[in-house]
Amino acid sequence: MEEGKIALKIITPDGFSITEDVDEVVAPGTEGEFGVLYGHTHFITTLSTGILTFRQGKTVKKVQVASAYAKVEPDNVLILSDSAGFVE
Repeated sequence: MEEGKIALKIITPDGFSITEDVDEVVAPGTEGEFGVLYGHTHFITTLSTGILTFRQGKTVKKVQVASAYAKVEPDNVLILSDSAGFVE
């Protein structure tokens, strides 16, 4: 993984998975939307059904997630979701 990047991993029980090195993640937390940049503090939270976005340079991608858990660490974000899929 490149220095200053976040290793994003999204996993669902039906086999959908994403593993990407990203610059930023914005997620629909149950307590409100939150953003993650490299070096973020550790926390675990729940996500509401909604759109998770991640940025790689100037490219932004969107993923629809169902209720999920998120584990955030300074250099990685793990999302365990009931279901997920890319949004066009």
